[in-house]
Amino acid sequence: MNELFKSVLDIGIQQKATEWLIPLEQPVILRINGKTAKIDDAIFDNDAFVALMQEMLPEKQFLKLVNDDDGNDFINENFLFYAEDGSRFLGNLQRQRHILGFAVRRPVRDASCLFDILKYAVEHNASDLHIREGKYVRLRVDSKLVETDFLTDSVFFEKAIEDIMPRGKRPEFERDGDFDFAWEEEGIGRFRVNLHRQRGKCAFTFRHVKSKAPTVKEVNLPEILKSIISARNGIIFITGTTGSGKSTTMAAMLDHVNNSREEHVITIEDPIEYTFQDNLSFFEQREVGLDATTFNSALIHSLRQDPDLIMVGELRDRTTFETALTAAETGHLVITTLHTKSAPQAITRILDMYPQEEREPVRKSLSETLRAVVCQRLAPRAGGKGVVPIVEILLNTPIVRKLIFDNKLDRLSQAISAGAEEGMMSFNKCLMDHVNNGDITEETAFKYSDNPQELKMNLKGIFLSDGGGIIN
Repeated sequence: MNELFKSVLDIGIQQKATEWLIPLEQPVILRINGKTAKIDDAIFDNDAFVALMQEMLPEKQFLKLVNDDDGNDFINENFLFYAEDGSRFLGNLQRQRHILGFAVRRPVRDASCLFDILKYAVEHNASDLHIREGKYVRLRVDSKLVETDFLTDSVFFEKAIEDIMPRGKRPEFERDGDFDFAWEEEGIGRFRVNLHRQRGKCAFTFRHVKSKAPTVKEVNLPEILKSIISARNGIIFITGTTGSGKSTTMAAMLDHVNNSREEHVITIEDPIEYTFQDNLSFFEQREVGLDATTFNSALIHSLRQDPDLIMVGELRDRTTFETALTAAETGHLVITTLHTKSAPQAITRILDMYPQEEREPVRKSLSETLRAVVCQRLAPRAGGKGVVPIVEILLNTPIVRKLIFDNKLDRLSQAISAGAEEGMMSFNKCLMDHVNNGDITEETAFKYSDNPQELKMNLKGIFLSDGGGIIN
C-alpha cells in the first residue's frame, strides 16, 4: 500500500475518523466527531495521486479516469478495500465543484451472509440472482440462467432474512408470502429484492441496480433528455413496460441535474433504487413503507419541503396523479413513470383514470403542464452482450399542446414523426439509427418495431410524407 496513503489512513484510524478526503494537490481532510481537520503536510501531487489511483481503483474506474475524463463533476461507485490490519473501508473517486479527490469512509455495518454470493454475481455481470432454499444459486447473465457452486440451506435463509430484511417487516412477509425491499451490500452494490415462498420454502430474487446513477451518455440515451429535465416546472412521464429501464433513465436524467444545477431534489420510491450523493444539487430520498406511508402522502408533504424537482417512482392511482399535477401547476418539476407501450398512450392512460364526463378539464390541464413523454424498450445489442434503449420522445410543442387540448390524441404519433427537428423521435427512427450504427441487427429492429414494413422502407431510404408522397 502507498506509504503516504497508509500513514494518512493510520492517522485517521488513531483519531477515530469516519471519513477521509484526499484531494489532488491539497491537504488531506479528516472528519472526526462531525468536524473536519486538515493534515497540512499530507499533500498528493499529480504523480502521487495518479499512482495511488492506479493502485487503489478498480481497473474500469482507473481507465475511465485516464482515457475518458471530460472534466465534468462526477461521483464513482463505492468499492471495498482492506487495510493491512484487515479493517474494511469504502473508497470512491469523485470530482465535486471541480476538485478531484479520493474519498474514504468506514462501512456503516458488517457484511451480510450474502456478501460472497452478491460479490460473485456482480463480478460476473449478472442482472438477477435466484436463491432458493436447499438449491444451488442461479444467475441471469446476458439473458441466460447460469448455475453456481453456492448451495443454500434453511439455516442460511434464516440468517439472510435476519441480515437484510427491514426491521419489523417479518410479520408482513409471514402474512402475505411476498415482500419487496431494497438492499445495499456495501462495497458490492445495490439490489431490488423480492422475498417469497414457493412450495412452502423461502426464496430470494435479487435484481442488481447500480447504486451510482449512470450518465445519459453511459446508457446510450439521446442528449435531448438533458434539455427535457432542464425544464423549470411541469410534468415529465417516463413510460414503458416492466423491465424496460424506466428507473435507469430517470436516474440518468437526475444525475444530469445533480451535476449541472443547484436544486433541491426529493425522490419518492418503493423501494429506493439508485442512491445519489450530493454534488451541485442536494437530494432527499424517501422510501414508501419506511420513510412515508404512501406515495400520495409523501408527495403532499414534499410540497412543504421547498423542492425544485420531485421524482415519484411510480404513478399508481388517480389521487397521486392529481397531487403530481397540482405540484406541476404550482411551479415544480415532477418526473414519474407509467406502464405504457408508447408515448401517446401515456395521455390515454391518464384519462382512463377518469369517467368520460370528467376527462375534459384533466386533458386541458395536462395540455398545459406536460413537458414530455419518453417511452422506451430494451433491445439486445448486436453480438449478444448488453441491451440498447429504444426510445420514443413526445415533446409538448405548440402543435402537440393543441392536439391534446382538442382531444385529437390519435394524431400524436403523426406529430412525433413530423417533429424530428424539434427533438421528437419515433421508435422507428431510433431503431433505424441503432441499426445504422451497428448497435442492433435489422432482425432485432423489426422485432421491436410497431410498424416493421415502414421501418424496412426507412432502412432503404424511403420515407412516406404526411400527405402520402415519397421523400428520398
